[in-house]
Amino acid sequence: MIDVRSIQADEGELLREVRLAALKSAPAAFLETYDEVAADPADVWAARAAASTGEGDQLIMVALDEGRPVGMAGIAREIGQRRRHRATLWGVWLDPAHRGRGVGRQLVSTALDWARVREVRAVYLEVVENEDPSWSLYGRLGFVRREVDPFGAHVDGHDVALEHLVLVL
Repeated sequence: MIDVRSIQADEGELLREVRLAALKSAPAAFLETYDEVAADPADVWAARAAASTGEGDQLIMVALDEGRPVGMAGIAREIGQRRRHRATLWGVWLDPAHRGRGVGRQLVSTALDWARVREVRAVYLEVVENEDPSWSLYGRLGFVRREVDPFGAHVDGHDVALEHLVLVL
């Protein structure tokens, strides 16, 4: 059985493990590279975990299969009085062997519920254009395409288009 829960304040190493697994498994789906993220020292991961339990303006959800991380989703509420009604969903990943069981939906839905409780009115995210598995999940949850940025990222000498999606809660 898959356990989906928020990261705990003392789980910096678990957070590092799941983020690196995501970057290794789907390098083209993320704007950070494996090498960039792997270079971050343990104290950076500890601080990220401590700030991402959902008690403040960030939440990172993890999916664990018998204690092994197989998925994640992050959400961060924007700061400043005039932008706290917005949040960004990021880092959504699920190990391919665990797809098709509703775990991705559970990760994202829990993040969206967290946002609703905080009176967030709109959740934004970016996905690589034509990423069919992610688009079908986001579409089923009600996200709509806002625009496409043809120069959203530059990967291995090529421009990569990013779709900007929004969900009004």
